[in-house]
Amino acid sequence: MRLSITITLLRSIVLLPVLLGFALLLGSCQSAPYTKADDAAVDMGGANASLTKLRAAARDTLACFEPILTPDADLKAQFKSLKASIDRYQAAIQGVRSSIASVEKSTNTYIATYVKVREQVKSSDLRAAMLMRKESIESQVHDMNLQFATLLAASETLSGQLADLNLFLSASLNAQAVSQSAIMGDAIRGAVANLEASADRVSLELKDLAASLASERPNN
Repeated sequence: MRLSITITLLRSIVLLPVLLGFALLLGSCQSAPYTKADDAAVDMGGANASLTKLRAAARDTLACFEPILTPDADLKAQFKSLKASIDRYQAAIQGVRSSIASVEKSTNTYIATYVKVREQVKSSDLRAAMLMRKESIESQVHDMNLQFATLLAASETLSGQLADLNLFLSASLNAQAVSQSAIMGDAIRGAVANLEASADRVSLELKDLAASLASERPNN
């Protein structure tokens, strides 16, 4: 019995370094920069999906506003549709904000992981190459963040116009009020067009950055 226990103990001692080495290797793989790049790419795909919803919601508010301006419109029914479309638009904005926060977090995590790996490299040539890579990604992230800010500003402009329209028609839903609200038509159409153009630019930045991060993946 004692001999059996001793053999089992010896086997455990022999296997322990192997198991520890495997655990360290697994941890290293899980924290490799390209895995963080994958996480960021997933978030960027989610952000693009939220942008698609925002574009559709913005167009929907305009589609629900236009019928109110037509003669003999069922004002109560059309206003109800408009209010619902405004609610959907506001929800879409929140979705974009959430997805933007996720992208910013995951890209920052990727860069931080990349920097930690670079700090362990001894070769000055390799460190220089990694620094160039880091600065290139940071430049793209900077451009993306600028487009994010522009998009959010455009979304807030349209949001404010729709809020004013909602309040105005809520106070007085009649032919005269509808006629007066028509003056906002051009402003809302312009805001929708501006938002869509801004969303397109953000989408392009996301795709470009995702492509750059994809180059981190092993070839096999």
